Amino acid sequence: MLTVPEEFLLLTLKDEDGGFVDIPLEYQRAGFVGAAIMELALQGRLDSDLDRAWVVNKAPTGDASLDPVLAKLGAAGFDNNAENLINQLIELGDTVRTAALERLCAKKILVETEGRLLWFLKTRRYPAIDGKEIREVKLRLLEVLLRDALPDPRDVCLMSLAETCGIIRQIVPQSELKLARERIAKFSKMELIGQNVNRYIELFERAMAMATPAHM
Repeated sequence: MLTVPEEFLLLTLKDEDGGFVDIPLEYQRAGFVGAAIMELALQGRLDSDLDRAWVVNKAPTGDASLDPVLAKLGAAGFDNNAENLINQLIELGDTVRTAALERLCAKKILVETEGRLLWFLKTRRYPAIDGKEIREVKLRLLEVLLRDALPDPRDVCLMSLAETCGIIRQIVPQSELKLARERIAKFSKMELIGQNVNRYIELFERAMAMATPAHM
């Protein structure tokens, strides 16, 4: 099973040739931090109430896209109030994204290639090896957003991240955006059995809204 940061990264791929959707840098960083927080919550490493999130298991996961976030969340002096989460963690967004890319390459889902931009600037692209995982995650979300399928907690996390970071159009046709957004709003408020996903989504959205102008 892929993690939330890994699947979120697949959603940011523009095409199977390895290009990425243009996302403002600080939204991208915040999105990957949010994805890591949600994955840690799903793994039972965090607990929360309506205003705070805190670590209940500090043991490293062995996943380089999660452990830096886990370590900082559990560090002495960390302010775990909702409004301050993203500002304190946003510097780790690039770390989470890079580690997720490396893990997807190691799993032979993506491959790193080098090209040139404007004939002289080197650029890296990450084309999919067969595109199966990208198609699967997008189709899974479409079944939930546009049909009657019920989401699992990971789907709700991904839908919320995609909407908050402005890439929902990469998944849903323009003509269906209104319906998709209504369903995202509905699911993000549901208390899913055995999970407190809605708490983490609310914490993430509040933190995004309260992030300082210097960051967002």
